[in-house]
Amino acid sequence: MRPWTYWPRDHLDEPWPERPPPSPRFHASGRPQLRHSPTRSILPVCYNMAALPVPTEARRMKMSTELMRAVIITGPRTATLERIRRWSPEPGEVLVRCKTAAICTTERRIFLGDRALYPTIGGHEFAGIVEWVDEDDPELKPGDYVAIDAVNRCGHCYYCIRGHDNLCVDMYKPRKDYGYILIGGGFAEYVTPLRSQVVKLPPTVNLEEASLIEPLACCIHSIKKAQLSLGETMAIIGAGTMGTMHVMLAKLMGARVIVSDVDEARLDLARRVGADVTVNPRRDDPVKLVRDYTDGRGADVVIVAASAKEAGQQGLAMVGRLGRLVLYASLYPPGNLEIDWNHIHYEEIMITGTEGKSGEDFRQAAALLGSGAISLRPLISKVIPLHELPQELALKPTGETQRVVVRL
Repeated sequence: MRPWTYWPRDHLDEPWPERPPPSPRFHASGRPQLRHSPTRSILPVCYNMAALPVPTEARRMKMSTELMRAVIITGPRTATLERIRRWSPEPGEVLVRCKTAAICTTERRIFLGDRALYPTIGGHEFAGIVEWVDEDDPELKPGDYVAIDAVNRCGHCYYCIRGHDNLCVDMYKPRKDYGYILIGGGFAEYVTPLRSQVVKLPPTVNLEEASLIEPLACCIHSIKKAQLSLGETMAIIGAGTMGTMHVMLAKLMGARVIVSDVDEARLDLARRVGADVTVNPRRDDPVKLVRDYTDGRGADVVIVAASAKEAGQQGLAMVGRLGRLVLYASLYPPGNLEIDWNHIHYEEIMITGTEGKSGEDFRQAAALLGSGAISLRPLISKVIPLHELPQELALKPTGETQRVVVRL
């Protein structure tokens, strides 16, 4: 039933009020009591009260009293499922209900104590559904599927204004005090990102796959740093999730792809998503294979997606004249590579790193998934509920494990 109220006829040319006029008086029967005017006629006007905006402050007060579930890493090898106060959106923010979040190496390192950041709510690879957004937003509405680019980008530092917002000086600076260290926050039921961090997805997108948009964006950034051209040969060392995403993207660009990894299950997956040649360095010489495959030239691009010094040294030996070597993986503990100065000089080899992704990379990744140009389903090893996350963090991933996705 829609409630009725009445508005004077001589006010019809005026803008309608933001909120309905004072509540109508009702007869005991429940029928509306007309408010007569001796000089003006009246005309009934219907207001759908449910569709009218709730006062912002009242809405925030209501939100601030509600609770949500979250998995919090409180110390090395300690994570618990707790109920905490739900975040309330501030001006310029969107309230998003998290639906899926993938477990990244970052969260596993924090859980193991390799990075002492406590108490932490992780989950920076995630997707969800809009719960609340400013009613004046021209694009978003409650119920929309979205992915969240959780990186802080100030927009005005030296790097942001030059188009390198993945290196923003405020990238790791907390945007506000949550009482926890938020690394994305997708391991909680709700988040309140800035509107600029929210990317709308088609309603046909699978949200489990959408949780992998963030790592896909990082690989897009890497491919750009490699300056990969159509038809070139790319060698990828390491066939984990990130290495396999590089395979997918390189094949979209028509490249020939060689993948090296010590795990046969990962090499099998690399072949299934398009790798032309695979090699296990425990059985064969990957450098010789790359040189033979390219008629002795070496690879045009080498991506080092394995966190091992040996992988970096192999990459240097694989890359050909005018080639580009991208050190995609970080190395812990830190280490040094032995580089032949003259080899780099005379062969005009470029060596570069790659850090995260830009806002543009993130939107391109969302567009690739949304259009169906790429499927990330092969990279999802299993899906678990939120309450199983603490136990999952304690497990050591096997070679067959790519991404584990948490369903909230």
